Amino acid sequence: MITDFKDIYASIERGYNICTSDGVAIVRADNLSCIDGLEHGFSTRIGGISSAPFDSLNLGLSRNEPRENILRNFSILSDSFSLDYNILAVVNHEHGSNVLRLDKNDRGRGLFREPLPFSDGLITNDPGVTLVTAHADCSAVFLYDKVTRSIGLAHAGWKGTFKRVGQRLCERMVSEFGCDPSNIIAAIGPCICFDCFEVDAQLGEDFKNEFGYDGIVKPGRKGKSYVDIEAALAIQLLEAGVVSDHLSIMHLCTYERKDLFYSYRRDGADTGSMASFMRLV
Repeated sequence: MITDFKDIYASIERGYNICTSDGVAIVRADNLSCIDGLEHGFSTRIGGISSAPFDSLNLGLSRNEPRENILRNFSILSDSFSLDYNILAVVNHEHGSNVLRLDKNDRGRGLFREPLPFSDGLITNDPGVTLVTAHADCSAVFLYDKVTRSIGLAHAGWKGTFKRVGQRLCERMVSEFGCDPSNIIAAIGPCICFDCFEVDAQLGEDFKNEFGYDGIVKPGRKGKSYVDIEAALAIQLLEAGVVSDHLSIMHLCTYERKDLFYSYRRDGADTGSMASFMRLV
């Protein structure tokens, strides 16, 4: 348990940059953007071909939109940011904490090949595959080890966050690639923020007990609480051995920023999905 987490949390870098190419916009973490040989991003809803209510860069393969539109949006994203569409591998998430190791043999899975096994985290040290996860209020965890040249990417909704998917991602990189967590550069992507994520009060208590930090919850309406997903992810990454100076939080709310993001909590099932990507170059 991190006893001085409040002070550490306040000191963690908050920041992002929005990068636009050919009319397509993505969000990047400042601390990962300056690393040679690494590409990453968290897509926005800007720049695709989808019509309302999925307008316009819907990358949600499970959404009620023709699959050919979504595949075209993936192709547009790839062309705009020099990704190879043919080597994308898309997570088959289950809101858990299972982590898969991928390599070039997995490229295309989830798009034009069979799905990956159920999981919420992906790791690789192979430049022959690009990791992709899907999001609509759920956060993303990006990990990069500069020594072993390996990466990890996770879909982190509240269930996966509670099950410590970020920590499991880091631990799997340690076991598979021999990473030292203190070398890992980490970023937490956009998600529904503390002020907007209202849950049952009991779930708030569960989060407080799991992560040992009273500030992770605050009162909501009667019988409700608000939960800080960013704080929960930060705690588990620090407990996994990531150094606070190597951690950043993009701190963009998917619920509030309708101009940039889809939000399941805000719009219900009739909305699209963003995607995160990470690859070694």
